[in-house]
Amino acid sequence: MNALGMLEVYSFTTAVCAADIAAKAADVKVIAFDRTRPKSEAVPAPLVMQLKVEGDDASVKAAIESASAYAEAEGMYIASHVISRPGQDMEKMAYLLDMNRDNYNKKLPKTFYGADVEAPDVDFAIGLLEVSGLVASIAGLDAMLKAASVRLIHSEKRLGGRLVTLIVKGDISDVQAAIDAGANTAAPLGKVHGKAVIANPHGEVMKFFDYEV
Repeated sequence: MNALGMLEVYSFTTAVCAADIAAKAADVKVIAFDRTRPKSEAVPAPLVMQLKVEGDDASVKAAIESASAYAEAEGMYIASHVISRPGQDMEKMAYLLDMNRDNYNKKLPKTFYGADVEAPDVDFAIGLLEVSGLVASIAGLDAMLKAASVRLIHSEKRLGGRLVTLIVKGDISDVQAAIDAGANTAAPLGKVHGKAVIANPHGEVMKFFDYEV
């Protein structure tokens, strides 16, 4: 590993968007998403996510700078750091992957360390909706699926289901309509902690999700 870049942000949605920006900004590999809980309740979202990328030193720095700028603009930035020439056995921490606990993506390896996974080329958009509570998430999903021609490709439950992120795919206009409808429906039932639409998401992001579901 030439260099390891790390970015810590609030919310799963922010982490995925930041990963897409990092991968599009420079020639890096997205190797893992890790997570923890914030120390305080007075935070933008009750979930802290860490994005990790690897590549040559210059590329990793450029990727983390771009992703950090996005997170700062969204008010979700916590910390970032680049380690040049990580020490021996650093892979054990660098490649820790904490997502997909419900095994929604049955193709996703437990770790990308040593895994030969090809980043796919995609020609669609994805939308992310992150809300508090299972009732709000299910109501939001129903609204999304009824509002436009989209498909659910991933569900990420955190904090025992108290925080749920839904990811849908489709054409950009359909995804935008779906996310708007889902957020409007979910908001009265549970706080919306994140919503985003990514046009043509990078393959380094999509390898974490089973977009063929």
